Amino acid sequence: MVENTKENLSEVTNILVDAGYTEENFATQIKAAIGATAETEVLLFSHFNNLKLMNINKNEFLFLPLGGVGRIGMNVSLYHYQGKWIMIDLGIGFADETMPGVELLIADVNFIAQRKKDLLGIIITHAHEDHCGAVPYLWEELQCPIYTTKFTVNFLKEKPKEFRLEGMVPVKEVDINGRINLDPFTVEFINVTHSIPEAHSILVSTNVGSALHTGDWKFDPKPVVGLTSNISRLKEVGDKGDLLVAICDSTNILSKHNPESEGEIYNNIYNIIRRSKKLVAVSLFASNVARIETISQAAKALGRKVVLLGRSLWRIVKVAQDSGYLTDSVEFCEAKDVADLPREKLLLICTGCQGEPMAATSKLANKSHHAFKMQQGDTVIFSSKIIPGNETRAHSMFNAFIEMGVEVIIDKMEHVHASGHPVKAELKEMYSLIKPRMSIPVHGEYIHTHAHAKFAKECGVGKAIMIAPVISLIWKAEKVDSIDVDYFGVDGMLLRYPESSVIKMRKRMRDAGAVVVTAIVNKKNKLLAKPKVFAPGVFEASEDAAIIQRIIKTVESAFSLQSTKKIRNKIESSIFSILKEYLLKRPIIEVQIEQV
Repeated sequence: MVENTKENLSEVTNILVDAGYTEENFATQIKAAIGATAETEVLLFSHFNNLKLMNINKNEFLFLPLGGVGRIGMNVSLYHYQGKWIMIDLGIGFADETMPGVELLIADVNFIAQRKKDLLGIIITHAHEDHCGAVPYLWEELQCPIYTTKFTVNFLKEKPKEFRLEGMVPVKEVDINGRINLDPFTVEFINVTHSIPEAHSILVSTNVGSALHTGDWKFDPKPVVGLTSNISRLKEVGDKGDLLVAICDSTNILSKHNPESEGEIYNNIYNIIRRSKKLVAVSLFASNVARIETISQAAKALGRKVVLLGRSLWRIVKVAQDSGYLTDSVEFCEAKDVADLPREKLLLICTGCQGEPMAATSKLANKSHHAFKMQQGDTVIFSSKIIPGNETRAHSMFNAFIEMGVEVIIDKMEHVHASGHPVKAELKEMYSLIKPRMSIPVHGEYIHTHAHAKFAKECGVGKAIMIAPVISLIWKAEKVDSIDVDYFGVDGMLLRYPESSVIKMRKRMRDAGAVVVTAIVNKKNKLLAKPKVFAPGVFEASEDAAIIQRIIKTVESAFSLQSTKKIRNKIESSIFSILKEYLLKRPIIEVQIEQV
């Protein structure tokens, strides 16, 4: 739930809209209706605006992204025609330092949740978390069928078990390169290569034209797992001549590399393992099934047993094998299975290539893994790229391993990673195949989508739009409206609004610390004991004892006043005056007065 209001959000907002409340009186009425906090008023006011907007012609063919634009991840896109909607992908994003204590982000889908009776289904392009990871968090708000192919079906079946949704979420399997009818849409899955099996571009067709939602893709002639891209079908789409728009992956637009094939890195990884005389560990994204196959086959050829470290690796291997992949691979081992084998006969595949604190690679780096300790002469290969924002954590791991005498190999040193996203040459080939009238770059930060829009025009695309609002896809391809698009941080079992009081308080505590004053008084507000002052993140108890004693005396003097409110105000203002002499920050001040 969002604080304590999300379960009531749809009901309350609809009631007020139906009652005719306007922008001017909405905040007042919502507070009167449910006693909402100011913070909740802002949240609900946003949803009220989203409801009253979009008074659109039901025959408009529209594209509306709720995520995946302006940031990497959290991909959620809506298409509208004849009063009906479909959603493509429902993914998570990764939080940064602006939301302390939060690791995952999910899109605010209340706009479409208010219209869920007209939501025909969710189409998932592939089984990466940034495209399907929010399903367990948000499906109950949407409650519509999910359509995807076998590998992703099996992956999604594993997810609801953690959220007690098993058996509730209707996931319907579609053939690779299959087609489904969701009137007034026809939805076609077109296979493309990526770092995970069964990635698809989605062709959304209506009687006024089509849109190609590329998802994540590349043109890899030598995929290690899965099929090559269905280039012949993409060419047929272009030759037909009615493709209005390509909603296209921008992730690698700034890369200067030539197209990279997964099959080409096998020899490099093989040679690194062969020259390594001791234990070898490889850190990667658990979902990179192709890389798991590449590494395990190289290890098998060199007579090493492959050990999987990380629950998500075991899960993805099970999903792959249940879907018909990795069937000729090695026998994957747990740590306990290889306790008696020499270290030089082992290869560890580990989660945590981005420095995630609880993942296997971090535990190896900080010497806290229960089964393995890295030693001088060992080798660790980081077979991935660092996601922007994770550089500090990743470099800390690199340094920790180097200090142990472990050889560290990253993609900037040797060719141990091949991206799953298109570089410029592949984008140019895609545009020449599908011949869209317009390009809408997505799947990237604004620096990526801006560069992609310019490049699309260089490729002969007539129009390219950098977007945030609602786009009409019919012929003129123009912006028709906008809504407030936001997101929530996943905080355990709660969803936190970015501007919530909890997140604001965490930021202040992180950046400036806190001063906590505890005073025990009688019913006449007379002190019964010396006040206690705790200042975590502000002062050292021993080194700054004189300052703390000064604060204590100030607190004692405040109790000459009679009113509890005046005492609190006096304590807070006095402490702030003292802190200004020593600090350039404003710590949280918490005054606890206990009457006995």
